[in-house]
Amino acid sequence: MNSVLRPRWAEWENVTAPSLVVYAEPGMFTAQEAAEFINRGRDVKRVDLAGASPDGHLDSFDSRIIALRTFLLA
Repeated sequence: MNSVLRPRWAEWENVTAPSLVVYAEPGMFTAQEAAEFINRGRDVKRVDLAGASPDGHLDSFDSRIIALRTFLLA
């Protein structure tokens, strides 16, 4: 597990593919942490799922699918 606890900024900053980052609102990241992640990426679209828990992929399934579909079709 130690390897996943190490910051991976260099890897993230070198991702060249368009990326969709989906956050739950409220979520497990502070606003500052989320903004830093987005700002350090190259081609990033951010979506915040209002009213979702950190398990937004489960409890906000429809909203997440809409966000994903919109991103993929853009």
